[in-house]
Amino acid sequence: PLNRQTRLSVMAKVTVTLLGTAQDGGVPQAGCSCQRCISVHEGQSPELYPVAIGIIDEEGRFHLVEASRTLSRQLRVWAKAHPNQSLEIISPIQSVSLTHLHLGHIDGLGQFGREVMGRQNLRLLASKPVMDELATKSCLGPFCPELIESGSKVELGKGVSIEFHRVPHRDNEVGQTHGIVVRGRTKSLLFLPDHDTWPETLALHNKGSIREWLNHLRVDVALLDGTFFTIDEVAGTRIDCSGIPHPPILDTLQLLGKRMEGDADISFIHLNHTNPVIDDPQKRKQVEELGWRIGKQGQVW
Repeated sequence: PLNRQTRLSVMAKVTVTLLGTAQDGGVPQAGCSCQRCISVHEGQSPELYPVAIGIIDEEGRFHLVEASRTLSRQLRVWAKAHPNQSLEIISPIQSVSLTHLHLGHIDGLGQFGREVMGRQNLRLLASKPVMDELATKSCLGPFCPELIESGSKVELGKGVSIEFHRVPHRDNEVGQTHGIVVRGRTKSLLFLPDHDTWPETLALHNKGSIREWLNHLRVDVALLDGTFFTIDEVAGTRIDCSGIPHPPILDTLQLLGKRMEGDADISFIHLNHTNPVIDDPQKRKQVEELGWRIGKQGQVW
């Protein structure tokens, strides 16, 4: 492996790597026998991990956003996306940031404890409601908690900071949910895996359109909630779909239309196992013909 000084010379800029593209349950999802999930079980399709991103700062230090139960495999995805670092896995992690409390975003936190990595005083950045709930579950042992307020900017490492931006998402369950903006010296990225609806999110930020909000945030890349292609995917399996609010991809496409000069580079993430964009070329084409993308594990910005 490269020594630290050589690794520092390799890192010319901050990078963000997409470590997972799936909704909290991943693909395959537990208890599901749909063809999409069975295809993964039988080795015919790749496993999709719950959403997370990995940030490398200008000193070559590693920062994680979200901590899923598939963390070990995601660290391998991260390493393979950066072959010039000559690492088999990414380690050690210098900080963990959390958007909210739902299952796939926090169920890997225990792996930093004595049973696995044995970390101590690891930076954990999250809102106060998130941190308070984690404390009641005795999840903070390996961490040094840092409370982050909406709109605040925090330095992660050399050349990179993050900002938390509040979004509405099942607030009666998870206390608070935030999108996270990652800012380097020349480019910025919005990580927004979960929110309820565009009208609610835009109203909260007093903005009239998705473009206006992204322009206000000054982001070059936006990773947006694409849980469902349409709500019809789950309407046949749920008596009440109101408890799983996410803006369907088709609704977002209708609000955005075609990509225009100066627009952020948008990719859809947090894909439910029912979402046809995972493996249906025609559905992906509907997204890509407008100039947008479907997120890919291992993708680097």
